[in-house]
Amino acid sequence: MALRQETVPALAPSLLRDPYRDDSGPPIASEDFDDMDEFVDAPEEQPACSMDLYTALEECEVAIRKFFSNDLVGAMNIMKPWSQTSLYHSLGTAIFEFIPAMLTFDHNQINRALAALKVCISICNQQRRNYTLVESIGTIIKKPDYGTYSDMEAHAELCYAEALLLQAAMTIMEGEDLTGLIKGTIKVKNCYNSYKDCSKILEKKQWANEEAKVHFQSGVRLGTATFNVMISLLPPKIISLLEFVGFSGNKVHGLAELEAGSRSPGIRSILCDLTLLAYHLVICHFIGAVGDLHVCEEILEKELMVYPDSMWFLIFKGRLELLKGMFRPAIDTYNRAIVSQDTWRQFRHMCYWEIMWVNGLMAQWREAAVYADKLIEESSWSKTIYSYTKASMLLQLGERMTSSERLQCSDLLRNASYYKQRIAGKSLPMEKFMIRRCARYQAQGGQIILPAIELLCLWNMFHILAKNKQGAQNILKLIETTRDRLESGPQEWMAGYDADNRALLRYLHGCCLSAMNLPRLALETLQSVFLLKNDIKEDTFLLPYSVAEMAMCHYHLGDKDRAIQMLQDARKKYSGYSLESRLHFRLHSKMQIVKEVNTRGESSKSVTKL
Repeated sequence: MALRQETVPALAPSLLRDPYRDDSGPPIASEDFDDMDEFVDAPEEQPACSMDLYTALEECEVAIRKFFSNDLVGAMNIMKPWSQTSLYHSLGTAIFEFIPAMLTFDHNQINRALAALKVCISICNQQRRNYTLVESIGTIIKKPDYGTYSDMEAHAELCYAEALLLQAAMTIMEGEDLTGLIKGTIKVKNCYNSYKDCSKILEKKQWANEEAKVHFQSGVRLGTATFNVMISLLPPKIISLLEFVGFSGNKVHGLAELEAGSRSPGIRSILCDLTLLAYHLVICHFIGAVGDLHVCEEILEKELMVYPDSMWFLIFKGRLELLKGMFRPAIDTYNRAIVSQDTWRQFRHMCYWEIMWVNGLMAQWREAAVYADKLIEESSWSKTIYSYTKASMLLQLGERMTSSERLQCSDLLRNASYYKQRIAGKSLPMEKFMIRRCARYQAQGGQIILPAIELLCLWNMFHILAKNKQGAQNILKLIETTRDRLESGPQEWMAGYDADNRALLRYLHGCCLSAMNLPRLALETLQSVFLLKNDIKEDTFLLPYSVAEMAMCHYHLGDKDRAIQMLQDARKKYSGYSLESRLHFRLHSKMQIVKEVNTRGESSKSVTKL
């Protein structure tokens, strides 16, 4: 059957401009996207021609190869000429607008991404199966005949689902109030329903072209698996609400589908690889879960053979080395990623962020501060976080800090609150926490207790540190020395925060011992935090965080029932403290770890049947 799309019309000049510039005013982030000036505008009149589905898929494969070979301009040049008429070209163009929007949070770039997604969704709707009013009523009584979908209709439904998901993310990010969140949630629900339809199409349809089926199958696997995994990571209260409106998720099934998609051909196979890498190397670390580093090694070995200088895979390779405690190799790999391309500088910023923490783990405080300074100068994501982090690294020098560095710290901590921002209508919890720490610095006469060590703990770095025995011993000794000094007697400079500071040191001490696989010593230290609970003035987050850490100590000592009870207590008995959402994600993850042995036989339960 012929699957021809519309003849491509001459594009209006407004659609042919550099997609990374705002013509209504001064250039937006032009220093980050200078290479995009190489795009060549299409002529006002183009020869009559057409683009069918199969040719579009072939061109997308070429664009993907260019994209992961760091030829971002070449990839966009393939997509752009057909972005107003071709299903896959419009989706590719929208994705290339979406990525810088997510990296910069620039309002104008978000609007450009939303405009491209609107075009894509419009093209999808032209190609999707449409129903008359009578037919729509009929589908309520009788299910649609998914077996009769054409190849084009099937792929249009899949692209529609993907575009809706990107549009939902943009809508939520752009929104400054609850309305944006509600609109985004509705789009996610519609996207979820489209993936359900795609799954049924894959099951029922007889394909006119096997290659079209392979590409479709990889997309369905990617979408359904991602939904399963991401929903399974959410805290119980949110999961209950999602299940009420028709969502469900199973992590084991989702990861299995992603791995199947990774091994199978299809243009979205490489996206399955990226999703697996992001889950195991980034998300698992954030929520306190255990990622499968062996799977990541296999993926990176496979992809780096094809794309040896790809910024994407080099960044993940550096992340893998970091999690394995290979600090120097990680820095070398991140530096390779930095010089691999210069079109999207935000990828450099990701590397700077990682190198900053690697230096922190090695107690190279000045080197860490250098990279924090690079982020302050070049990145617009969160200058509050960057400023506080740089000051924390310098303050960790103690008596080795120069007068110039101390002056820098005072300026950074005084001005950090000026840069606070709102995303999706909400302040960033970590920014709020750091602003309170800045106020503490002023109240305590220019002192904070082990600020960089506290950040390493809050960013879940202690378990990485424990893989380097000498580094862990050095940090442990620093904590113990500081604790002994503060516990020796009253400290006038603490200005009423005596209990807060002592509780913090006990918590850090216990977490470090736990990471070093000394659960009995860790329990003893963490229990001492609660001796101060009635005197803590501000840092009430230390109580539920300590309970969660104690629960895992009991788990490692073999008392799983006690661990489960304490994790439930941490979730139910405490509220209204700093970084609460962060702990709830980790509590859910830790509960899954503790219950894993008992629930291993129920892995097929609650699988999202899309």
